[in-house]
Amino acid sequence: MAKDNNYKIKRLVFNFYLFLILLMIFSIVFLEKKTFAKGDLTRLSPVEVEVLMKGKKGSVHYFEPSVLKFETGKLYKLEIKNISDSKHYFTSSDFVNSIFTRKVQVIKGKDKIAEIKGYIREVEVFPKNIVEWWFVPLKTGTFDDLFCKVFDEKSRKTHKEMGMVGTIIIE
Repeated sequence: MAKDNNYKIKRLVFNFYLFLILLMIFSIVFLEKKTFAKGDLTRLSPVEVEVLMKGKKGSVHYFEPSVLKFETGKLYKLEIKNISDSKHYFTSSDFVNSIFTRKVQVIKGKDKIAEIKGYIREVEVFPKNIVEWWFVPLKTGTFDDLFCKVFDEKSRKTHKEMGMVGTIIIE
């Protein structure tokens, strides 16, 4: 009888430990925190950032601010406003290779007059006009290749040579 009780106790202890092991395996496999992104990226509210294109023919051209900071995973609406009397380019190869472009919108006054979708390499903005570039940064880095490639007839220099350069930081 004592032998039977010992066997029953050992069997009970074994079953208890087996239950604990199975419970731990179940918890690890089925209850672990998943590493998926939260929310629907197509429904994010944009973070609005403004960059001004400034300058005077024959004198100086520049971006204000000249340093732009973004964070991966957030939707941005970059308002590129040309307030000068010259057309300007917003060009940065490293930047465009590190983002997902949702769309580019052309704004005239308060109205949207065009929407462009697909891969965008650069944006040209004519005097006194606005372009909105909607994008989500995907890759971190510091990109020092923002520039304007327009040629200034008065100075015989490019806007880049006249100071229209900048840095884009994605954290």
